[in-house]
This record gives sequence, C-alpha cells and structure tokens, in this order.
Amino acid sequence: MHDGDMRILMATTSGSGHFQPMLPFGAAFRRAGHEVLVAAPRSFAGQVERAGYPYWPCDDIADEDLAVVHAKIKNAPPGEGNLLTVGIGADLAPRAILPRMLAAVDQWRPDLVFREVAELGSALAAELRGVPQLQVLVGLEKFSRITIPVGAPLLARVRESVGLPPDEAGDRLRSLRSVSLLPPSFEESPAPSIHRFRDDVFSPAGASPSDEPLVYVTFGTVAGAIPFAERAFRATVDALADLPVRVLATGADAADFTDLPANVRVEKWVPQDDILRAAAVMVCHGGMGTVLGALRAGVPLVVVPQFADHPDNAARVEALGAGLRVGVDGSTAPADPDAVRAAVVRVLADPSFRSAAQVVAREIASLPPADEVVGSYLTGGDRPRRLLGT
Repeated sequence: MHDGDMRILMATTSGSGHFQPMLPFGAAFRRAGHEVLVAAPRSFAGQVERAGYPYWPCDDIADEDLAVVHAKIKNAPPGEGNLLTVGIGADLAPRAILPRMLAAVDQWRPDLVFREVAELGSALAAELRGVPQLQVLVGLEKFSRITIPVGAPLLARVRESVGLPPDEAGDRLRSLRSVSLLPPSFEESPAPSIHRFRDDVFSPAGASPSDEPLVYVTFGTVAGAIPFAERAFRATVDALADLPVRVLATGADAADFTDLPANVRVEKWVPQDDILRAAAVMVCHGGMGTVLGALRAGVPLVVVPQFADHPDNAARVEALGAGLRVGVDGSTAPADPDAVRAAVVRVLADPSFRSAAQVVAREIASLPPADEVVGSYLTGGDRPRRLLGT
C-alpha cells in the first residue's frame, strides 16, 4: 500500500458498453485524489484517451484466432454459438491480455485492480500478485450467474497455465466483490451482495410531453456498425417521420438520409443527458447504458432489441411498466414499422409509462453516489476494506 493516495488500475475489454459503467467510479477515485491508470487492449486506446485517462496498452486477441471462432459461431446452433462466444472472453481474451496486464501490476504497483466483470485477465493478474480487486457489473447480474458455469472450466485452463488452482466450478469468480449502477428493481432477483451506486452526474427527470413531444431515437454505436441494426434504425426513423412529433435520431450520418421532413433531425452524436431532459420518449436498441440513461432521467422507452442482452433489458423495462418492447427476439429483420409507431403513440398517450419511469428515476437518485465507493467502502486503515472484505 502506498502512503497517502492509492493507485487504482482500471481494466476493461474493448467495448464501450463495458467501459462506460466504470467511468463514474473512475471519476470518484480521481476526486478523492487517487491515481488512475486504465489497462485495455490496443484497439481500445482511442476511447480510453478520449475519456481523459492515462493508458496502459495490452494485446488484443490475434485476428486469426478470432476469425476461427467467429466462423464456428456463424455455423453453430444457438446453444453452441453462445458457448463459443463465452469461450472468447474466458479463454482467448485473458490469454492475450494477461502478459501486459501482469506487467502493469508489476511495474505500476496498484493498490487496487478495479475491473469490469468481463475482463478476466486482470482478475488473474490481481490474484497472482495478491492485489485486492473489485469488479463492476456491466448489465443484469443474471448474466454472471449464467456465464460462470460455462466460462469457469475454460478459464481453469488459463489459471493452471500461470500456476493458479483451476477453479473449474467458478467459486473464485462468484466470490469477487461487485458494484453496479443498476437499481434493484431492474434486476429480476437482486442479490444483496451486489453494492449499488448512482452516477454522481445525475440527470433531472425528463420534460412532460408537449403539443409536439420530442421522440429521441438512438441505437447507440451499433446502428452504423451492424447491417441488421442499421436497417432497424432506418425503419424506426421512417415509421415516426409523419407523426405529430419532433424526432431526433442519433448514431448515423444525416447525409445518408434523403427527403427528411422538417420535424426529423438526424445527427451522428449529441450529448445524451441534454436531450433526455427534453425527451418525451426514447426509442432504442436496448443497450444497458442507453436504457439506464433514459430511466435515470425518468423517460419512458420503446425498445427494439437487436442482440446480446437487449431482449432481457427490454423485458425488464416492460415488466416495470416503464415502456414497451417491439420486435421478435433474435430476428435480424427490421422491426415492423407499424408496430414501432403504435408503441410510440401508446407510450406518448398513456401517462402511466412516464410515471413508472419516474419511479425508477427516484430509486436511482436514492442510491448512494459513486463517491461512496471511495469515502465509505474502499479506504481506511492501511488498505482497501469493506467491499473487498479485508
């Protein structure tokens, strides 16, 4: 342990949805005067640096290794495809990232490894060097319960290769202390062992609908990167264009859209919190960060799931009464434009959706701020404590 301020190594995979939940805590660490370094694959260097953090480069999975697995996934039945996908995170990724992650621990000597739940190389590095670690969940906690039985036997081989006990049952992974930005109500069965916080930069509840309510459409970063998500995004914009609303759609180039009516605006990027203050409804793909942003602002949603955790997130929104989901889970066809349109009209007309979203917003606002990870949970005595069980 260093005298005075701590050194905190934040470790992430190369995914924005995995890195973003770490940032409120990273900001809290810095406000408390601690030094933060982010270790991530080289392909993610730009996003780390744009977030304003010093960067420690680690290796990506070799392209040829990924290509082999992706080819198998493409031709595999759904169950086997999911197994292969988990294998990337539990085998290929930690093998690739571990050497440079260990170098970061050995050379920079952090007091804490703060990692997102999917980045397992840093978990092994921390265990090997006896450094306390804390993980942030990037979505519903159910996914950890689902993936550990599949991933632990694969990770066991990596553990043995570096001299750690194999832990094929995943007991070590289950024992790791976790924090989350999700409120308990969003979980199907919230575990009391998960410590929950809110982002210190809190958005006030969205505006009440007006004569020309604002419909905010965003599919995050996926719309321009995945063809079937791009088709769904375009179908959504087209479905809303002739409603008596203002439409702001983000995540695409306006030049790619022709003959847009005056009430529709397309932008590559806007500050989401600013838009949510005025939005009457958000239409999105169901990414966890996007959904949480809307709920934090008390804005109801229409969710058009695309892949990964989107269907589960959409189901939770609907279960809470904070919005509707549209489309067939697992389908790569664009959602029915009439169904999207009808869902938006219904959410705008029925105040119960906004009321339910605002209930969740108040729940989020009642959570302790991320700064309490530092002030109340992390430090004290001569080393990190409480959340770390030390």
